[in-house]
Amino acid sequence: MKLVKLVGIFLTLIVASCANPKDLVYQDVKNFSVKKISLNPEVGMDVQFYNPNKYGMTLKDADINLYINNTLVGHAVMDEKFNVPAADTFLLPVKLITDLSGVFNNALSLMSNKEVTVKLQGSVKAGKGVLVRIPISYEGKKKLNVF
Repeated sequence: MKLVKLVGIFLTLIVASCANPKDLVYQDVKNFSVKKISLNPEVGMDVQFYNPNKYGMTLKDADINLYINNTLVGHAVMDEKFNVPAADTFLLPVKLITDLSGVFNNALSLMSNKEVTVKLQGSVKAGKGVLVRIPISYEGKKKLNVF
């Protein structure tokens, strides 16, 4: 009888860990810094998200493209596992490898501090126990202060 209860509890935990988490909500970018200067510079930043789920989770293998005014300017990666708090805002440290041609195409908009269209598209593996791919999709206007 105890074995049946243990199997039942185990199966319940497996099903609960496989439940699809709600999408993370993008809020802002903070702590922007240049990590490496080259033809493909590396930029560090903290991306602020809100976790609408009632449980914490682990993030892994972020794969996100950044577009400014519909031009690809970089590819963000996350190298390490990251623990996300339940129903809370958090800062996700990412490394963005930029494409200078995309940055130069937007240089006039960036220098004049006009609003630009910022788009994030990609995915991240997330979950509790079993990790599933969660899409990251955001598009909005943002005034960038480059100088």
